[in-house]
Amino acid sequence: MKKTIMRTLGAAALTAMALAVPSTARAADEEPLFAALSERNAAGKVTTHPIRPGETVPVVLGVANVGSAPAPGVIVNIRTYDDVNLPRTFSNCLYYTDSNVEGAWCEIDAELAADRRTYALTSFQVAAADPAAKLPAIVFQWFPTSFADKSGGIEKLAAQYSGQGSTPVRGTGDTLGLAPQELTIPTETSRVGFAYVKLVTPSATPTRPTSGPTSASPAPTSPAPTSPSAGAGAGGTGDGGTGAGDGGLPVTGSNTAVIAGLGGVLLAAGALGLLVARRRTRFVP
Repeated sequence: MKKTIMRTLGAAALTAMALAVPSTARAADEEPLFAALSERNAAGKVTTHPIRPGETVPVVLGVANVGSAPAPGVIVNIRTYDDVNLPRTFSNCLYYTDSNVEGAWCEIDAELAADRRTYALTSFQVAAADPAAKLPAIVFQWFPTSFADKSGGIEKLAAQYSGQGSTPVRGTGDTLGLAPQELTIPTETSRVGFAYVKLVTPSATPTRPTSGPTSASPAPTSPAPTSPSAGAGAGGTGDGGTGAGDGGLPVTGSNTAVIAGLGGVLLAAGALGLLVARRRTRFVP
């Protein structure tokens, strides 16, 4: 409830400031009558554009000629407040500042027939201060070119709206224009319109681990003992020895020494037996 009351009071204050400009006479048949239009959602409420500190976003500022006379051109006065900044990008606009206000008087060479067709400013954007805290409404007002002519042109109007010690400057970019856009014309219209931006503060995102905790590595295990026949296939060789044709194990190690010793004994016994036999043969009578 409190926020609703504050918003209502804020809108009323902005409306009062918007209507402080020199007013035109009640539109007669020979003068066009403009309606300020804003982008609206399905419920019919003015759309609020989200914006982050330091960011620039497009905003819809629309108009329709709801009178009975065509308009050979149109003048628009745009004002932003506090932390809403107005980029100085259009060469057909004179930009001014006054305290917490940034504004622009723009003269648009576009004919609007008295047919209630709806249009919006092309490539219009606003920026949020970095950091931004207060983002009130953007106020825009439409006038016929005859109003600027009677007031000394947009140069004179911008100078009147500039704060003390401030001089209006012309934008250096492209020309601000109007393009057809489907917008709702409310039952009650006014040449004063509002557009809203809402500050979006980036939320702190918790840091997520890139991988889960690693489990303790298993203790290294000793390799299993290798069979002496490893690598020795049928007819192959073992570890440095000669393999049997049927893949048997080569005779190595202490067994080799035992067999070699027995072979030597048998060889010596055989030689001794042969010698004894010869002697017996020789001495037989």
